[in-house]
Amino acid sequence: MITHKEKRAGMDQPKAKKSLRLLPYKAVTVFMGLLGICSLVIIVIFLLPLAIPYIKNALSFHYIRKALDIERSLSALIRDVIPTKVSGQDLTRWIGIAVSFVLFRIFMNLRGRFENRMTNLRVISDYENWRTQMNLSDDSNILSPLRDRIKTFQTANKKDREELLKLFAETKRKLDAMGRDLAFLSIDIVNSTGLKEGEERAAIEYDFKEYKNFVEQKLNANGVVKSTWTPDGVMSCFPTVDSAVQAARDVLSGLGDFNKNIKTMRGDFNVRCGINAGYVYFDETLPLEELSDRVIDIAGHMQKHAAPNSISIAKPAIEPLQDKEGFVSTSKVVDGYEVYMFDRRKVPRE
Repeated sequence: MITHKEKRAGMDQPKAKKSLRLLPYKAVTVFMGLLGICSLVIIVIFLLPLAIPYIKNALSFHYIRKALDIERSLSALIRDVIPTKVSGQDLTRWIGIAVSFVLFRIFMNLRGRFENRMTNLRVISDYENWRTQMNLSDDSNILSPLRDRIKTFQTANKKDREELLKLFAETKRKLDAMGRDLAFLSIDIVNSTGLKEGEERAAIEYDFKEYKNFVEQKLNANGVVKSTWTPDGVMSCFPTVDSAVQAARDVLSGLGDFNKNIKTMRGDFNVRCGINAGYVYFDETLPLEELSDRVIDIAGHMQKHAAPNSISIAKPAIEPLQDKEGFVSTSKVVDGYEVYMFDRRKVPRE
């Protein structure tokens, strides 16, 4: 059985793919930060000559002399590019400081934009990884507030991050309250299209209606929690693996009488049954067809790989089963799980 612990374990795996996608943004963010620091250093260099008279033995320090050389080179460059004298006064220093300050603001603004974009991508990636690991559909109602907030998340300020973390925590608490160990039974009619060929419409409608009533009686008798029908199949949910297996057994054992005494078409109804169980986030307010979880998907896959009039069940799901009589291991592997099969025809009758 797929447990809650196994689901949560996936959340601690490294996100190498995400890190690779964020690498260019990180590089640009660091680069813009360095350019901003350089702009501030240049401002300090331009101001340094004003402070020299107040610093004792300032020119005895090598790095100060080097800074003054840089200031003279930058000043000369500015004078070569633009006019620097206004009303007889040389404004080279102040022009250099003003340009450096403007560049500083530009670099820091770009750094902030790339940092916000990087944060936005990280949040989206974390949400997608978390949703996938929880086996939740993106259109799940419980995710609506969090999903809508992430779509509008654009800034990396503290208030926005705190609001998003709060929504994550609230959603997690709701999911924890919804988490349950459940079993899922999928039943489908074998070759339903062929069964209908050459039959009158009235007979088809009558037989399939009676078949649905027959199956629903067996499901209800075994405590089905919720079920959803396709034209020829049903997915149902049970509180335990034992109840799901018993419901499937009851359907198989009752098919003979149904085919002999109830159905009117020439062909017999034969079914495939698939069962899986595990920890799922079960929202009782939603129809079963709107619930999305790998545990449910595997039950459907087990049914598709089952032989006619048999039950296929994933090995982890059969372990807690109290009555394993009739189940045998097969060589089949579905979704990474060894398949056990129950065939009523091979069970010794008392």
